[in-house]
Amino acid sequence: MMCSSKNLLLAALMSVLLLHLCSKSEASNFDCCLRYTEHILHPKYIVGFTQQLANEACDINAVVFYTKKKLAVCADPKKNWVKKAVQILSHRVKKM
Repeated sequence: MMCSSKNLLLAALMSVLLLHLCSKSEASNFDCCLRYTEHILHPKYIVGFTQQLANEACDINAVVFYTKKKLAVCADPKKNWVKKAVQILSHRVKKM
């Protein structure tokens, strides 16, 4: 009787662990910006960008800048420096 209760407890713990791992892997497939950077990025350090829209899967609108160091930086799309950086990057792409 003692052996079966230990097996049952082990099975329950394994199930909880498996559910936790599965939920984490689904969440990591799509990351959202939760806040904006406080720093201004110079366009020469940015290699690309995407836009995050609040009406899709995330809570806030954001511009996600990708740097030469492979970092993703979330920025407020209403800020003037962000608008200017997006304009410069868009112009850079058109030249190619």
